[in-house]
Amino acid sequence: MPVQFPAQAAAALRHIANGMRASQALYVAAKLNVADHLTRKPMNGFELAAVTGADSAALHRVMRALCALDVFTESSTGQFSLNSTSELLRSDAPGSLRAAILFLVGEVRWRCWSDLVGTVRAGGGGAERVLGMGLFDFYAVHPEESAIHDQAMRGLSSARVAAVLSAMDFSQAGVIVDVGGGTGELLAAILAGSPALRGVLFDLPHVVAHASPVLSAKGVTDRVQVVGGSFFDSVPSNGNTYLLSNIIHDWDDARAITILRSCRKAMQSADKLLIIERELPELGQPGRSAEAFLVDLEMLATTPGGRERTGDEFRALLSDADFELVKTIPTSSPINIFEAHPV
Repeated sequence: MPVQFPAQAAAALRHIANGMRASQALYVAAKLNVADHLTRKPMNGFELAAVTGADSAALHRVMRALCALDVFTESSTGQFSLNSTSELLRSDAPGSLRAAILFLVGEVRWRCWSDLVGTVRAGGGGAERVLGMGLFDFYAVHPEESAIHDQAMRGLSSARVAAVLSAMDFSQAGVIVDVGGGTGELLAAILAGSPALRGVLFDLPHVVAHASPVLSAKGVTDRVQVVGGSFFDSVPSNGNTYLLSNIIHDWDDARAITILRSCRKAMQSADKLLIIERELPELGQPGRSAEAFLVDLEMLATTPGGRERTGDEFRALLSDADFELVKTIPTSSPINIFEAHPV
């Protein structure tokens, strides 16, 4: 007699397997700027096809699937319109996630994930195999993909920045050095909230070259020194508070320790280091922790040895770089603030 499997178990596996289909349908809507077009008025499939340059029948099928996923809404007359979810796909919406969708499920990530089996067998190196170079090197020679990355980080960082500012008082932080700070979203927000603070934005030259609009929008340009360089070589000295926001998880332990030691060499004994990252749970259990483990797989598929880490793993890394982890500050978002002091 054949074994009867519970319907719930089969449904759970189908739901996971369908993630690929759902994410690609979402990518189509983001790539075609569907939400921007629907901002003007609800449209049917023929109207949407006309303004997006798509085939009407194919786009209609994609839109129906996204409506079933509660991303858009379809009326009884076949008109598609925005809802609270698709509002975030508008390119002009506060906290827009359109660029984040293009980044997270676009062609570059798709290629990196396409050989996850090979990456698991090899223990890493997915991006190097499919792109022919490391992901950050790829961005350096593909400015259009680098721009999507920067836009995505701005969109994804808005909630994270608000959570960090709510969780920690920076008013006495002195000179803040944002190491690997991208185009300056976090640093600009911190300085905007405390007029007495000054900051140093440090990242690769081709990254910080695009920081000016971000700093200007927050009115902090005159209080920020923008410095280009590599944190594997050195980081600016004369700071009081050093930030590493979503940096350490991009690298294996050896290179993560190199980054931390670069910070340590620039710091005095009274300075503090703040690592802003997810804390990976010790056990893989059902629930909210699933996102953290999936981000960990993203690191496996796309970075040169990067990974999410547990609290104990952060403590060990910091100790190897002559820091002491003194406290872990939770935030309202999935990230924590790990505060470390030089020893």
